[in-house]
Amino acid sequence: MKRYAWMKWLAAGMVLAVMACGGSIALAQVDKPDEGGRASLWADVDDFMTKCKRPCEWLCFGGDIRLREIFSPNLLLDQEDRHFQRYRFRLWSKITPVKDVEVNVRLVWEPRHYCEPDRVLRARDASVINSWTGSEAIFDHMNLKWSNVLGLPLTVTVGRQDIILGNGWLVLDGTPLDGSRTIFFDAARATIDLKDINTKVDLIGIRQKSDSDYWLKPFCDKDFHNMEQDEAGAIIYVSNTSLPNTQIDGYFIYKHDDQDLGSQPGDVGAGALAPWQTGATGDIYTIGGRVAGTIDQDGRWKYRVEGAHQFGHKNGRQLCAFGFNSQIRYFFKDKWNNNLRAGYEYLSGDKQSSRGRDEQFDPLWGRWPQFSELYVYPVALENRPGETTNFHRLGFGWSCKPHEKLDLAADYHLLWADRHPARNNAFFTNNGAFRGQLLTGVLKYKFNPHISGHLLAEVFMPGNFYDKARNEVAGFFRYELTFTW
Repeated sequence: MKRYAWMKWLAAGMVLAVMACGGSIALAQVDKPDEGGRASLWADVDDFMTKCKRPCEWLCFGGDIRLREIFSPNLLLDQEDRHFQRYRFRLWSKITPVKDVEVNVRLVWEPRHYCEPDRVLRARDASVINSWTGSEAIFDHMNLKWSNVLGLPLTVTVGRQDIILGNGWLVLDGTPLDGSRTIFFDAARATIDLKDINTKVDLIGIRQKSDSDYWLKPFCDKDFHNMEQDEAGAIIYVSNTSLPNTQIDGYFIYKHDDQDLGSQPGDVGAGALAPWQTGATGDIYTIGGRVAGTIDQDGRWKYRVEGAHQFGHKNGRQLCAFGFNSQIRYFFKDKWNNNLRAGYEYLSGDKQSSRGRDEQFDPLWGRWPQFSELYVYPVALENRPGETTNFHRLGFGWSCKPHEKLDLAADYHLLWADRHPARNNAFFTNNGAFRGQLLTGVLKYKFNPHISGHLLAEVFMPGNFYDKARNEVAGFFRYELTFTW
């Protein structure tokens, strides 16, 4: 491919963004004259869909369809284009047989179609990348939730469920290898709500299996792996809101890893798994805290600060690491809800001189696109997909809402490495520390309560941290439509 041929995608995205902005302004002007007829029609449709979703008091169900197309040139900073589509279908149901008891079930199916690259990647005799792949259907929710247990301020959820703690910095995605198809945990969670002292306590036990068919066998099983290792964990998470406009969180997280991918002959090599896709083995203990709130009375200034220390062992080495994440935002409180933000993140890297010790911070269950859809892939050159660490990030951003249906956001990030990886690695230079510059932008549009979409564009310009063999400008361009019932 020509080095910058993908710029036409960026230009097309900008044209679509301008058209969407123009359309939103037009809608703001056109909606009113004809508001009565169309509002009545949509009200009838919405009422019909709502009644269909709840045919009786004890049963509720629904679904959604998410259609995505992605074009990503030089995703691994090489000279290979990646162009594919993702079609995610979900159906869910909530059954309430008795008061305070819920049974939640959700089935998800997301086949992908690859236009580029035109090759097959295999692992354990299963196709990981082919023209069509990932076409197994899996239950990503299957749990029992009991509120007000025995009249106490206690809620217990047992089974397959989503768990997000804080901003999801360390706990959000339990299944990082399938992207955003699912984020579930196989877990038991007890939440104690002590309202008299403005405190909530979460006690969580986690038991994840690498292979998707261990607990609940998928339909059309493709031997897919949701993560590279079997995982077990325990979390104590305490939140307090006693101080005005302030939330203080403290937590302890234990995570046990038992390598699966990469542990069998044939897992790593030509046409199979790459070395950075193998699993880990170890016991990681994390102690951390988070503070978030507003600084002034009218809520123009908002902030959050989080830090965590890790110890234990990983892959036969003693672990001692530290991570820090922060952001401050200013809201103009104007007609368009303009707001600015700045943030700094630090994740410690490994010192090559300390051979029996590992200082590299482990993001635990935080391997998801926290600030970039693109950069979760280049980090696999030194760790694993989404395992961002050994890292300094300084970010600046702006968001606004020029119309009730339209949201715009843009961010600029400067990235550095905390420590340099092992020498004589073909992907990296021997002394460069500047990872590069990252530009991201997204336009979100909500057509009505049931249809929404977005346009997303990201460009990464590598710095001197990367060697010439991995120094191509990378892009990530995506459009999405979501239909929700």
